[in-house]
Amino acid sequence: MNSQEFLAEANIAAKLKSDAKMAKRIGIAMRHDRTLPMTLVARLGTKPDDQQLLQAWSNLLDQTLSSTTYGDLSREGKYDEWLTRQYVNGQVDFEDINGEGGDALGAWAALSLRGKLEPKDQDFNRFPDIGALQRAMRKPVYLRELERIKDQETIEKHKREQKNIVVYEDENYWSAVLLNYGACYTFNNAAGYRANFCTGSSSGLSWFQRYAPDGLLLAVINKNDSENADGKWQIHAATNQFVNADQEDRWNPERNARKFGKLFPGVMKAVVQGLSARAEEINQASAEIARGGYDVAKEISELQSKFPGAFTSAKSDPELEPNPETQQ
Repeated sequence: MNSQEFLAEANIAAKLKSDAKMAKRIGIAMRHDRTLPMTLVARLGTKPDDQQLLQAWSNLLDQTLSSTTYGDLSREGKYDEWLTRQYVNGQVDFEDINGEGGDALGAWAALSLRGKLEPKDQDFNRFPDIGALQRAMRKPVYLRELERIKDQETIEKHKREQKNIVVYEDENYWSAVLLNYGACYTFNNAAGYRANFCTGSSSGLSWFQRYAPDGLLLAVINKNDSENADGKWQIHAATNQFVNADQEDRWNPERNARKFGKLFPGVMKAVVQGLSARAEEINQASAEIARGGYDVAKEISELQSKFPGAFTSAKSDPELEPNPETQQ
C-alpha cells in the first residue's frame, strides 16, 4: 500500500462517502459551527454541499491529529469516528477538538503506547466526550509521566537537530564545540546530570544567539562522572565563563578552571590540540554564527591566558574547598 492509499484509507471522508445520513449530519453541524477557520469558510463559499463539507471536516481532523503535543495521530484513523460522533451530537465544536481534543488524545496515545494507563482507561471509546478524557489525563500519576514523555520527546527533537564538532573523545572524556541551540539543549539535558546552562534551557535559543557570535561554546563531560554537576562543564572564553553544570562560583572562573584542571587532568591540553587540528572545519561551520567564522587560534589563546589553571592537574588546592558564600 503506498502512502496516498494509506492516507485515503485513514481519512474519514473515504469511510463515510457512501453514508449520506452521516454526511448530512456533519454538514448541519459545520453550518452552525462559528469556530471554523475563517479561511475555510471563505473557501467553501455560501452554499457548499454535504460532500464538500464532509471532505473539509475530514481534512480538519487530519490537521488537528497530525500536530498534537505528543505526536502525529492522523495516520491511525481510529480517533476520527469518536470525535465526529461528539461533533454531530453537538457535544463539541471545532475549537474544542482542535484546541483541546487533539492534545487529550495525544496524551492518551502516548501513555497507552508506553503501557502507563490504568486498565479502566485503556479504551478511549469508554470516555463519553473530550472533557471526560481530559479529566482522566489530569490524574497526577499521568501528569508526571506525560511531563517525562514531553521532556524526552523534546530532547529527541534537539538531538536530531544538533550541530557540534567533537574535538576530543576517549573512553573517559568527551568535548565538542556547540554550534546551535539543539546541541546546547542536548548537552544540558540528554546525558547524565541535568545542567542549568542558559544556552541549553527552554529559552536557550536567545541565549545561544547572544553568546555564540562572540566566541565558541565549548562543552566537556566526564563519562564516568556524568551524573554529578562536576562531571559536565561549559566554557565561553569570550565572556570569561568557566562553569560546571550547576554554575557554581560562576563569578570566579579562575577558581573553577583550577578545579577543572584537578578533576580533568590533561584534558584541556588534549581539547586544545583537537581545536587546533579541526580549526578549518570549525571556522567554516561557524560562518553563519560569527562573522568570518571562529578564529580558532584566537580562541585557543584566550583559553590559555584566561584559564591557565584548567591546563594543570594539581592534586591539592586549598582554595578549591567548598566556599558557601560563593555558591549560587
